Amino acid sequence: MAEKCPACGSCGMPMEKPEDFALGDVTRPYCRYCTDARGELLPYEQVLETNAGFYVDSQGVTRAAAIEMARAMLADKPAWRGRH
Repeated sequence: MAEKCPACGSCGMPMEKPEDFALGDVTRPYCRYCTDARGELLPYEQVLETNAGFYVDSQGVTRAAAIEMARAMLADKPAWRGRH
């Protein structure tokens, strides 16, 4: 049976290679996009904006729609569950 690829506990991005993880450390629960230079989780609003920007760029949706999509997706992630 194949080993499951870990996903970021903040945004859900698959973390397939060490460089996908915060600081390149495969023991960290968050990806490089959701963390700062010290490997600490970024504030919710910053992660929300980054994900919304991804939706605008990749799916061509409006900013308002992208914010709602990102908000719904983040709500289910361990880092944000019950916080927002």
